[in-house]
Amino acid sequence: MTGEDKPASQDWSRLDLNLFIPLNALLIERNVTKAAERIFVTQPAMSAALAKLRRVFDDPLLVRDGRELVLTPFAESLRQPVQEMMLSARDMVNANRQFDPAVSKRTFTVIASDYTTTVLLGPLLPRLLAEAPSVRIKIAPPGPDYVDAVRSMRCDLLFWPSYLLNSELDRFPRAPLFTDEFVLAAARDSTSFDHPLSAAELATTPRVRLTPFTSQDNTIDLVAALESAAPPVVTVGSFTLALEVVSRSHLVTTVQRRLFELKREALGLREVEMATTLPELTMTMYWHPRTGRSPAHQWLRSRVRAAAALGPS
Repeated sequence: MTGEDKPASQDWSRLDLNLFIPLNALLIERNVTKAAERIFVTQPAMSAALAKLRRVFDDPLLVRDGRELVLTPFAESLRQPVQEMMLSARDMVNANRQFDPAVSKRTFTVIASDYTTTVLLGPLLPRLLAEAPSVRIKIAPPGPDYVDAVRSMRCDLLFWPSYLLNSELDRFPRAPLFTDEFVLAAARDSTSFDHPLSAAELATTPRVRLTPFTSQDNTIDLVAALESAAPPVVTVGSFTLALEVVSRSHLVTTVQRRLFELKREALGLREVEMATTLPELTMTMYWHPRTGRSPAHQWLRSRVRAAAALGPS
């Protein structure tokens, strides 16, 4: 093979390593506009970078599928090695730097449900931002790829409850934060429940349930299993919304006690007695092992632990 026959990807003397920054953004966002926003460049600049990357790798990288762009199989194969390379470069640059929360402009991404956000992160954020006024916190809801988000370090912390079992997630470092229990919530003026409900009665009681999603190892929802004999009347995307629906209907829902107590008065709710015990949960914080010794991550985890130790506000 002559020099002229070599693919551009093999000609290292001509390869612009700065292209790996937009490449990483494109692999994560799978969208030119969002990738541009992610690294603070214009859309034309990102389109130009994509054109260069296509020539470098001799692959389109992003192709249209209906109205959306999707990664080619080759681009999919690049996701993990490119992310690892970018993280290694960041770690190398920051190796001798101390984390100073007073001046840091770092953005932390955490994955947490509306329940965790309400009972833990909400009270924590004012204290966190008072200590680190330029730090930014991005809170994303859990999705089917929550384990991959930790593995690929797309999130700094994942908050996940013990009653949702996942053997793959157990491979990551973790710290238990607090325990809670489930209660059965109904509207305060509901007259349908005048005695403790058995598991069999609960299974046939019209209810509101959270939207389930399937994880890679078939997540087991113990609460849903208890209620699985009858289909839900309403399915919603958050615990808070479930309580909103219950407050205006004859339905019930299972919800964590801490959230229930915070919303009880404002929404006009009451607890329905149960003749069976609902599962207990332990809220746990997970992170990637590579961030274990990072001063920035240690700071964030210590503040989360302190907030959890304080208990409900």
